[in-house]
Amino acid sequence: MNWTRTHALLGGVGLILLVNAVALGGVAWNRSGEADSRLPLSQRELLRNSSWHNENSGLSLRLQWRFPSEDEYAKPRRLAWAPQITARQMEELGFAMPEQVDDNSARHFDRQQSRAALLVLELDGPLYQRELQLARKHLEEAQQAANAAPDNHKLDYELKYARSALNSEEKHASRLLLKDVGLHQAALRQRYPDRQRYLIVQGRVRPISQLHEHIWTLGGTASALGLDAINVPHHWRERLDEITAQPNRAADSRAQPFVAEVAFGRRLEPWIDKVEMP
Repeated sequence: MNWTRTHALLGGVGLILLVNAVALGGVAWNRSGEADSRLPLSQRELLRNSSWHNENSGLSLRLQWRFPSEDEYAKPRRLAWAPQITARQMEELGFAMPEQVDDNSARHFDRQQSRAALLVLELDGPLYQRELQLARKHLEEAQQAANAAPDNHKLDYELKYARSALNSEEKHASRLLLKDVGLHQAALRQRYPDRQRYLIVQGRVRPISQLHEHIWTLGGTASALGLDAINVPHHWRERLDEITAQPNRAADSRAQPFVAEVAFGRRLEPWIDKVEMP
């Protein structure tokens, strides 16, 4: 091996070592000091990733959260392109808001680039209780309508759907819902001091607009970052792998219950601190 190839090889090895050292240093710094939040998350909020998602035969989980429903549960749930973040919040995040909303200004608003933001997620709090109340209200209304017209097959189907929706809400749906967005972690933490109820994560927000009955609504939607592959520590991997190995998470016979204490550190990156299993 000549001199040039030797130095190139050594340089490549050194670069790999440097990258690994930086990564490990980032992990250590993230976990140093007091965690920003520490939440007890269950199989409802932590979904198993497919085997192709993991490396070295490991096991990882992804965080499942959702947007709150619209006010009128009897109507279809919020459409995928409908704003989940208000115009006021979008302006606070730095997006340019038009003085007058029309077809042209709405399209111009949509073309703005997404922005980094912090997302506040609420666990098993008032937002989730509201989802339960809406589901129960929907079931009650569907039952009343079906009783009034027992031969109406459409109403009978809607009643079965309402029962299934309530069952899913009570037993299976994630209890982690978007509460707020912002730019400054300290300000958000002051607003939401309960570190076992409110989780702050990194995310991105993009603008969207919706035209309904000739009226434009401007707002935004959000996605979280770094929550799709939370590695399970080796000493819990075998047991957690066994109880989450269900062929169909959407079925009633989904994964057995577990509770994982997930901490989010100084960089708002998660790790699993403890797992309780049956």
